[in-house]
Amino acid sequence: MNIIKISLGDEKRFKYLFLGVMLLILAGSMTAIAAADDYASLSDYTFDIPDGYQVADKADNMLAMEADDNHSVIVYALEDAGDLDIFKSLLDSQGCEFADEQTFQSGSFDVNQSTFTYMDIQGYLYICDDGKGTPVLVANAIPTSEELPAADDNPAYQVVSSLE
Repeated sequence: MNIIKISLGDEKRFKYLFLGVMLLILAGSMTAIAAADDYASLSDYTFDIPDGYQVADKADNMLAMEADDNHSVIVYALEDAGDLDIFKSLLDSQGCEFADEQTFQSGSFDVNQSTFTYMDIQGYLYICDDGKGTPVLVANAIPTSEELPAADDNPAYQVVSSLE
């Protein structure tokens, strides 16, 4: 059994990362930045912007897209594969519930797909790993009051299937 040792600083960094991602998902009042193209790049990766979505925020390792106040997609490139275990444990500790885990291949990526529920949002979380040590997380969020679309008919899946 491998035990990951993290310092207090690493734990705080990931708590803030988690909270930042959740705030982006929940924030409905972000000012949209018009996307000039129908694709985006993040770190060393490119992917399509789903129909009806536009870029709302972009940082070095994160891109947020919105269709409206209640529908968003987040793409995040982790700095290294070890961060993934810490990220998942932080999600669990914050009350994020995962279900329906599946794995599949998309291009050069091994993809782990899960549905999730967190407070009043639900969606899909995709963990995409091309074996280069920097996994890409793709998640979409919609209100729990709406029906979750089929796995292959949601905007996060469109990002995953176009990821290069």
